[in-house]
Amino acid sequence: MDIINNFNVLSEKFFKILQRDVFPLIDQILEVNSSILAKEPLKDLMNGKNNGMIMLANTLLLLFVLFYIIKQLIFLYNGDSMENVYYFLGKFVFMMILVNNSYEICKFLFEIFDSLSDGITKFCFSTVNQTINFELLGKEIMNIKGMDSADFISVAGLIKGILSGASISLLITLSIRYVTIIFLILVSPFAFLCLYDPATVSFSKIWFRTLLINLLIEIFIKLIILIPILYDDKNSDIYKVIVLGCLYLMSKISSFISAFFTGIFERLKNR
Repeated sequence: MDIINNFNVLSEKFFKILQRDVFPLIDQILEVNSSILAKEPLKDLMNGKNNGMIMLANTLLLLFVLFYIIKQLIFLYNGDSMENVYYFLGKFVFMMILVNNSYEICKFLFEIFDSLSDGITKFCFSTVNQTINFELLGKEIMNIKGMDSADFISVAGLIKGILSGASISLLITLSIRYVTIIFLILVSPFAFLCLYDPATVSFSKIWFRTLLINLLIEIFIKLIILIPILYDDKNSDIYKVIVLGCLYLMSKISSFISAFFTGIFERLKNR
């Protein structure tokens, strides 16, 4: 019994640390909006102080021009049909505009998702009269009768344990997501540059799909958190089952959204 009591005391202290430090941090990195572009390390990029990526992408674009000239000379020498010059110039100018405005395009995409996220946030608030976040979910779970003194071998203790594990897993997932979004913004000039050739356009598709999935995670998590918040009888067994399901789904949210949209993209591709 002493071992069980000691474990309960340790788990209780650990859960309080999660409530105090981890839950607010999860909420902080969950909301990735256009404000991320005004923070380090993207602030200098958006202000035009560091355009190294764009300069490198422009260099590669000039190499495409050099390759085109060499190819045209070879075609001319062999008497083969040449690629339309006006078509090439039009494509080159279009790609140059995309590459040099890639960060502005990213900002525009973020503003679209800001509007969508704000709409979901207002919908959730109008539904429950509270701001939906992970910290609120933790408080709602702790309001379950007997949760404060729950033994780790009980159902309530199991929920606390899964909430602790899910919160750590979600923190890691959202941290990876945060860094991934920053990386995708940094390499956006190359993502647009890869639209130049059919052989490299697949990279642009992967870039866009990855950015879309990572931005949508915030919306999906807010809607998942809303489900147990809407439930009235928070002491019933069904509510506990709902909480367990939502916690598990949030811990696997990245894989879930990726599989969901991969299926959609594959279906659209096969049509």
